[in-house]
Amino acid sequence: PSGRKQMNKNLKIAVLGAGMSGMAMGHSLIKAGFTNFTIYEKADRVGGTWRENNYPGVACDVPSHLYSFSFERNPNWSEAFSPGGEIQQYCEATAEKYGLLPHCAFNRTLTHTSYENGIWRLDFAEGASETADIVVSAMGGLHVPQTPDFKGKNKFKGPSFHTAHWEHDVDLTNKRVAVIGSAASAVQLVPQIIDKVAQLNVYQRTPNWVLPRMNKKYPAWRKWLHRNLPFTSLAIRGLLYLRGELLFFPAFFADSFMQRRLRKQALNHLEDLVADEELRAKLTPDFQIGCKRILMIDGYFEALQRTHAELITDGISEISETGIVTQDGTAHAADVIIYATGFKPFDFLTKFGVTGPGGRDLADSWAGGVTSHRSVAVAGFPNFFMLLGPNSGLGHNSVIVMIEAQVHYITELIKGLAKGGLSYIEPKPEAQKAFTEGIHGGLEGKVWSSGCQSWYQSDTGFNHTLWPHSTIRFIREMNKPDLSEYNHGRNSDAAQ
Repeated sequence: PSGRKQMNKNLKIAVLGAGMSGMAMGHSLIKAGFTNFTIYEKADRVGGTWRENNYPGVACDVPSHLYSFSFERNPNWSEAFSPGGEIQQYCEATAEKYGLLPHCAFNRTLTHTSYENGIWRLDFAEGASETADIVVSAMGGLHVPQTPDFKGKNKFKGPSFHTAHWEHDVDLTNKRVAVIGSAASAVQLVPQIIDKVAQLNVYQRTPNWVLPRMNKKYPAWRKWLHRNLPFTSLAIRGLLYLRGELLFFPAFFADSFMQRRLRKQALNHLEDLVADEELRAKLTPDFQIGCKRILMIDGYFEALQRTHAELITDGISEISETGIVTQDGTAHAADVIIYATGFKPFDFLTKFGVTGPGGRDLADSWAGGVTSHRSVAVAGFPNFFMLLGPNSGLGHNSVIVMIEAQVHYITELIKGLAKGGLSYIEPKPEAQKAFTEGIHGGLEGKVWSSGCQSWYQSDTGFNHTLWPHSTIRFIREMNKPDLSEYNHGRNSDAAQ
């Protein structure tokens, strides 16, 4: 499209979700001059993950100075790894500062969106419908909590809930508490509640690689420095970013020097903190480090060794009225059951339908595997984009870096539509196929393909969540869209 043409800034854009992705998209649209957009949010405020997850100990395992928007560095982080409540406050302050709140439609639960006659129609749970020229899903990959369907699950007489739906009115003081799961949310939760409960049983299916987080509180002088000399927080952000790219990313190459070094560090950490050989054996993974998410936490191993804590590795047979029965037949009494069992990646389509031209259903098109073009678009679905879409997750750096690169790319595509007076753009199937094959190729020789099962993979073993290369490469590839990879035109019916 010719840059000399008048840009159509009136394109109507629907952004789905007011988490960090949706906020970054809104900020980018305003900056590019697009103001006819609405951010639809099912809850009553912004924040996404950080609004939803408010269990004790919830925090980000990416350092705060890197887990923040490049356009809104926060000099006042209280800790190196800030707690969830502080990140939520940051989200709310950012939304207000950048004029995003007037664009937000809160308490609007989207149930379906369908492409009809060149326009996306959005249907909401309360019965209303809206239309948009462009839809950007900012729902994220980790959106739907996963709770295993144990036999007798509904028999349990006491309170039971998922960490993502924490019941704050349930007092854990002097209670026998069962935590099912031992991954990211469990390792944050356990050290926080160990002093409160009478007995804590942690049910572990698979041990995880754990590294010390070494969190620290920031003194007042440091915050003063970042406020008054802003380049200091930029320098810290840069160093943290490079640490992820140069130290952590090389560890994902199977049997590399950095991988062996990281493994040794994790094993030494386990040996230093856990004296009991039997417990240490239970906590030692049998898969390559990095194949599943590496957990960074302080205090978890110490909590498991308290006299009133027990790590249970026998599988769960069923849940009874009074607790949990393991596969060896032992009945473990519990007053409260907490599911720290994670999320279903890219399962937002279970609560929300996307229908493209000719009745093409996105869930059906993903039935054989979740694929995309450049992680942001899907062939057959014009003017439909995703943030934190397939294969844009990370194990080594801040996902905000990925979000901002995707937001830039989608904004450039929207500008291309607006400049050219085009009504639709969608990936060519052959371009999407080439991108997917490139992802497969990039995963070869990396630890994620070494045989362990993780939430990174689908049931068929395809890794549809992770970006297998450096973020430097992602930023470079997302800098400018190549329109030869897309079908685009003025007649939307041509897309059908």
